[in-house]
Amino acid sequence: MGLMKQRAMEDDGFTDFLQEIIDMEALEGAALGITKIVIDKGREALSTKQDYVFQKQVLDEFTVDECKRCSCDIPWCEMSSAYDNGGFCSYCNHMMNKDD
Repeated sequence: MGLMKQRAMEDDGFTDFLQEIIDMEALEGAALGITKIVIDKGREALSTKQDYVFQKQVLDEFTVDECKRCSCDIPWCEMSSAYDNGGFCSYCNHMMNKDD
């Protein structure tokens, strides 16, 4: 996980991003329950084993550290879109898809 992801756990859209993953029905079992705990109580409330599952099955799976085109950090508020569009920030995705 990149530096941006570590410092952003304060929030700036992090819990909204987690809720979007839940709403997409992309999580199940332990990963779903653990993600709900993180939304309600924060990552610091997790046990070591829960944190490992959260890292591997949620963050490692659904986050994009930087845009594939411009290399800028992807903010949490754009993370689910970047995951869906193959790893591009909203600006680059727009520029690549706009009509000439």
